[in-house]
Amino acid sequence: MVKIHSLDDLTAIVGDAAGALTVMTDCVGTTVDSWAPGSKSECELDQATLGTLDVIRELFDAGMTEVLEQSGITVQAADLGRTVLRDADIDGGAAVQTAEV
Repeated sequence: MVKIHSLDDLTAIVGDAAGALTVMTDCVGTTVDSWAPGSKSECELDQATLGTLDVIRELFDAGMTEVLEQSGITVQAADLGRTVLRDADIDGGAAVQTAEV
């Protein structure tokens, strides 16, 4: 059995975690965006490096998008759980059997 003292605290904690993930993905995005070759050389190796850098940026971008999407899903699930628990409390402590997002 989970004992929750305050459903508002639960919502705040999940919101804080989602906010931290947003800040983290912003920092990663800034770092990845700053990766650039030092010159505009026509050297074959430099050109190959640019292609690799593009792939790395795409991978990081996809990963950050997935993190943010999952964060949103987690916030929604926590909100649903909060609502279910609050409603059960209002209904006189009725047992919650299931809840799906």
